Amino acid sequence: MYTEYQPSYLLAPYIDNYWEFKGKPEYGMRIHILPDGCTDFIFTLGDVVSTVKEETLVMQPYSAYFVGPMTKYSELVTYAESVHQFGVRFLPCGLSCFTKLPLHEFANHRISTNEMQAVFDITFIERLCEQNHVQGRIQVVEEYLLTYLAHNYQPVDSQVAVTVDMINQSGGKRTVRSLMNEVCLCQRHFERKFKYYTGFTPKEYSRIVKFRNAVELLRNTTSVNLLTTAIDAGYYDLAHFSKEIKSLSGNTPSSFLSLTVPEDRTLTYIEP
Repeated sequence: MYTEYQPSYLLAPYIDNYWEFKGKPEYGMRIHILPDGCTDFIFTLGDVVSTVKEETLVMQPYSAYFVGPMTKYSELVTYAESVHQFGVRFLPCGLSCFTKLPLHEFANHRISTNEMQAVFDITFIERLCEQNHVQGRIQVVEEYLLTYLAHNYQPVDSQVAVTVDMINQSGGKRTVRSLMNEVCLCQRHFERKFKYYTGFTPKEYSRIVKFRNAVELLRNTTSVNLLTTAIDAGYYDLAHFSKEIKSLSGNTPSSFLSLTVPEDRTLTYIEP
């Protein structure tokens, strides 16, 4: 139902992946979308899943949306007989090479692309709907983004990009102080720049990276010794580890151990 596709090498520095969510889910199936440090453009090519919270924007069929940086999980529920969505997921700092949106203003928000001027215009959904297969949609997106990049490329802030790389490589274990010293910035200026280009403070992004690393360890372990996994992921004790997993995913650590089929890191399926 959910499948990821890798970008071409020319767009790999900016795009994490393309994804398609298509099929006939069980009525009332709940989906937890986990924070991953990325931002997404979502194109609804048919019926869509609904949000659990009424105050959240409800996506409509045959529309386009931007999902900003997430610092917490969101819960969706399927009431449609079938769903079909296509997404373009930008890496942290990746989107800033296309547009200088202040990403912190979009944190934990999903908005219609009609309300913003960024990368994809309001007619782009029509071009995707003309394609019968996902490969065709990916080709349309890649051609569009490469042309867009050729005319609108904006270099990424080098200090922010270096910091993102250091956090990723350390699995979120580096202290904010050590990151500041590495890029030679004062705390206020450092956090302001990092939030503008990624949507997160350095501490928030480190927390998400550590969480992602922990989930990956859980999904690939055959041991039920959660304390060992917690220590390997950089948590001090099992209580803190369990609290973080619950806070950012809505599930317990052991729930990830029970997964028997490959799942994307951003989706956790919960039985209704």
